[in-house]
Amino acid sequence: LGAVLGAAYGAAPAAAQTPVGVLAGRVTDEQTGEPLPLARVEVVEAHRAELAAEDGSFRFVRLPAGRYTVEIEQLGYDRHVQEVEVRADATTEILTALHVRAIELSEIVVTGALTRRAGQDVMSPVSVMSGAELDRRLSTTVAGTLESEPGLAVSSIGPVTGRPVLRGLGGDRILILEDGMRPGDMSSTSGDHAVAIDAVNAKRFEIVRGPMSLLYGSSALGGVVNVVSEEIPTSRTGQAHGTLTTQGETGNDSFTAGGFVTAGLGPLALRAEGSVRRSGDVATPVGDLVNTGARTFSGALGGATIGPWGHAGAAYRFFDTHYGIPGGFVGGHERGVDIEMRRHSFRGEAERHYEEERFVNTLRAAGSYTYYNHVELEQSGNVGTEYTQNMSNLDLLARHGAAGPLALGAVGAQAHYRDIQTGGSLRTPSTYDLALAAFLVEEIGTGRLRLQLGARYDWAHYVPRDTTAFIFAGGQRIPVRPRTFGAVSGSAGLLFAATNAVRLGTSVSRAYRTPDFNELYSNGPHLAANSYDVGDPSLGRETGLGVDAFVRVTTEGFTAELAGFSNWLNDYVFPSSRGRAELGTQGGRPRFQYTNENARFVGAEGEAQVSLGGAWVAETTASYVRARFTSERASVPIIQGTDATFVPASPYPPLIPPLTGLVGLRYENPRVFGGVSMRWAAAQERLGDFETRTPEYVTGTLDVGVRRLIGGRFHTLTARVENVTDTEYRDHLSRIKDIMPQPGRNFVLMYRLSF
Repeated sequence: LGAVLGAAYGAAPAAAQTPVGVLAGRVTDEQTGEPLPLARVEVVEAHRAELAAEDGSFRFVRLPAGRYTVEIEQLGYDRHVQEVEVRADATTEILTALHVRAIELSEIVVTGALTRRAGQDVMSPVSVMSGAELDRRLSTTVAGTLESEPGLAVSSIGPVTGRPVLRGLGGDRILILEDGMRPGDMSSTSGDHAVAIDAVNAKRFEIVRGPMSLLYGSSALGGVVNVVSEEIPTSRTGQAHGTLTTQGETGNDSFTAGGFVTAGLGPLALRAEGSVRRSGDVATPVGDLVNTGARTFSGALGGATIGPWGHAGAAYRFFDTHYGIPGGFVGGHERGVDIEMRRHSFRGEAERHYEEERFVNTLRAAGSYTYYNHVELEQSGNVGTEYTQNMSNLDLLARHGAAGPLALGAVGAQAHYRDIQTGGSLRTPSTYDLALAAFLVEEIGTGRLRLQLGARYDWAHYVPRDTTAFIFAGGQRIPVRPRTFGAVSGSAGLLFAATNAVRLGTSVSRAYRTPDFNELYSNGPHLAANSYDVGDPSLGRETGLGVDAFVRVTTEGFTAELAGFSNWLNDYVFPSSRGRAELGTQGGRPRFQYTNENARFVGAEGEAQVSLGGAWVAETTASYVRARFTSERASVPIIQGTDATFVPASPYPPLIPPLTGLVGLRYENPRVFGGVSMRWAAAQERLGDFETRTPEYVTGTLDVGVRRLIGGRFHTLTARVENVTDTEYRDHLSRIKDIMPQPGRNFVLMYRLSF
């Protein structure tokens, strides 16, 4: 990191001596000719951005002479991209008329790609939520906000603990990132652990489906969700801008307030962010779900020095939440469990750009440190379970441009260290682990056909601090011991531009995942999850062979993406219910033992939007996954005291979402928007061990909103009604579905000020 910073700062004086010019312009509405104030104008290569003034004008001074890509965005309009040449000692002017568009086209994506590119040119199935769509669907959690996206479901033990599930894979197989880096929480280890990210100040969400292990490591076997807020600014602005958001909901008596501001100070860009959230018990059609309230505080400070050479900066984030887990599970506390969670994180990054003529055109270094504490409290106030985690990450990346048959590529290295201290009734030994990785990705071709090839090697070492403990696995006593894993993964993908509007893509990949510390070493009751968790130190590594194919269509009045996949997972790790009710020895808690089995996941997902003329748009999404064990499974014992009854084991993995989808009709123009949609789910008949059937359901949502420019500021007011008919329904991935249905009718009112 120091070397990159030194190179970056060393380049700044030379850049200052480069001949400079001025870029100026005006942004208007194509149909009316009226100015579009607050349109965002970015000069990409210079890392500078401004908001258009009230008359639609913008001006960039002291731009080094050269060619630039200018991107202009405004809610309700097409994104405009053009190439501009800035001449030395001269003013270059551009006049841009934006086209009103109800369908948002060609979002820029950074997740899972070697460089920023339009969504239609990404090599994997991808979804982006931002702008108007984000205003319509913003919820209290990351997973709740994204719930209607194709291929995505939500697993939870209450409203605060929702976590994304992609293509039937959840937990440690889905990597949730914050500005491209791991947030350092423990949400992937258990369903009662919340994601330590507040969605209210997010700029956009990017969801990349399918194995992303090549770029992100073994925790991305199922896909990646990246929450982009730019807490370290990557573009410099000459004026302060930001948002202020407030939101209230009746379904849980909640109130949220948050905002951020970014300002320029010479070569520096500074950003400050804060949010507060309070909520009560969730109301369902059959009564309140007791002990599901929460209060959350979050804040961040970041800054960076920015120039044509790139950027270098740092940020600090604080996240504190107290939330409840409802009671009523088998063996659980009658009134549930309270959880206190706190996270402090520090991160720094530097990115250095070179002239396009050089083979290596970008060097990047990013590092982070996170302190995380998680305490589960009984109603008496006694500590039931406690985790303290210290995590450090370092990512190094070098990108290159065209050379011979290579269009672009990247080589990278990653290091990860984690120290976990455990306490309370959960007798999992404190553990530390170290992971190292190196990868290479190359793209060939810049025309209609592009080929991407990549390879990666991962090495991981787990060391439990207490090696005298024993756990039970398959009736045997297995000593806790250190484990070391290593594996090669790789992928090959093709993207073919059949026409200007149609892209065809396919990929095959070998992915890899190590068992996590809780899957290896858990041994004891987990209070908030109301389970007795048993690991297995002899678990094998999980490997997957995945095949993916998709078609993507982008036209003036129609967009669609349809993808199909098949994943063969060898030694798939999952918690097997080898004895549901051990009433005598475990207080009646379900017993979950982590084990390896082979499995196959097959499915498809898709989304489409079609313009019906004017501002009217019809939209639909659908997701389907079918999972089945491909190895023989032993019978499952149901233990009651000293008696055991053996039943055949299910051929299906647990917690697999049913066929789901959404259909909707919406009206979208720059000033007024609204819509109606219906989410539906089929019954889930393919059940894992001890699971129960979940019936089909349909729920409706209504939303309406207005946007106004008042006093040079953009004001957005959105009203939404969820579960309009107060339908009683159960989500198959909810751990509490046997005691309570999903939330009932909920009125949401959101106000957002943009400046």
